[in-house]
Amino acid sequence: MKRNFLIDHRVLFLFGYFFYFLTPIIVGHFKLFQGFPGMELYFGFFDLLPAEKLSSYALITLLWLPAFLLGNLVFSLIAPASRPIEMFPSNALTRSVAWIAVPLLLLVFMFAWLGRNSLFGGYGSYDVGVRGKFSTLLVVFNFFMVYQLVCKQKLSLLFITGLFLTCMLLLSMGGRMYVVQTLIVFLVFKTSFSLKRFTTSNIFTVLIIGFVVAAFFGLWRINTSFRWDGALYSFLAEPVFTWFSSASFLNRNEIPLINFPWNFLTSFLNLIPNSVISLNQFVVSTKQMGYDYVSPLGADSVWSTIIINFGSIGSFFFLFITGFVLQFLKWLAATNRFAAVYYISVCSILPFQFFRDGFYIINKQLFFNFLLFPLMILFVLKLLLYWQSLIHVEKEGEISL
Repeated sequence: MKRNFLIDHRVLFLFGYFFYFLTPIIVGHFKLFQGFPGMELYFGFFDLLPAEKLSSYALITLLWLPAFLLGNLVFSLIAPASRPIEMFPSNALTRSVAWIAVPLLLLVFMFAWLGRNSLFGGYGSYDVGVRGKFSTLLVVFNFFMVYQLVCKQKLSLLFITGLFLTCMLLLSMGGRMYVVQTLIVFLVFKTSFSLKRFTTSNIFTVLIIGFVVAAFFGLWRINTSFRWDGALYSFLAEPVFTWFSSASFLNRNEIPLINFPWNFLTSFLNLIPNSVISLNQFVVSTKQMGYDYVSPLGADSVWSTIIINFGSIGSFFFLFITGFVLQFLKWLAATNRFAAVYYISVCSILPFQFFRDGFYIINKQLFFNFLLFPLMILFVLKLLLYWQSLIHVEKEGEISL
């Protein structure tokens, strides 16, 4: 039976599209969740929106969807037919990846000790540095776990242990997004490469469990006991509070038709680790591009970020190119092991992080955490395997003499 991706980038993008772009309008229009933390502040922002700005928002947003889908379609029309996906054969490199779990586990314990005052305190003990370390560590665990999963070999128990510990420690600090990304990675794998693929009932069961767990920790971090209306609020507050930046942007600025994407282009400077050389002063923020908006709870809606960078007309081309590139990655995933893992990793950020973080973070994820850093580790492993093979050949030569 031929297999393909049941949950792919289109499904995940569509979820994020409706979740982050439409939910805030519905909640604001019907004044839902009155009395919950932060909602009165949101209603105040929403009620200030001029009707013509809201109409412009709706028109631009509705046109983004066909632009994205058209990019997918164009690549499908020009690309050669791809073969159905299947597990990749294992080799010395894929088997040696298990050793990466050892230093990663050591880092888990080291970070836990260094950030012990931030653990199990929710937002009350929030430390962005500690949570950032664990988030990056979880991304690395996810990547190399999937690198093993898509091959015909057993998954290292050390990876499972490290992944579980990192998820628990992140949740103990109120961090849910990167844990949810791990869940998405698992779902994409189990509905594609896995020999025992999930059924529809399995998918819904995992999603419901994920919703309950995420809602529980979302309420716990604000010291609220679990209840179903609170769980729904915890879930929908994510796109609503992210939309603060779009609501305030629409209130305070004119929507540009075309812009030069200074923020997008300079965000690639963030690929260079600060420990090597800090180039943060050269990264142009969206506010430095001359636009005024507020994000009182931290997250920036991708809507305002894309509009500031590309303008209303340029944004259509950006969404078209995004759809085109994602379809290309999906096509490549059927024939290349690394591409398959990279594609699954990219899929993990589409429904949530893509819509709530600026290019400064997204491009770091896409091109360093998911691409350059794993390639560097795999390159080092290849060198070690090559060195080991040379030693083995020398020893065999000595024995033959």
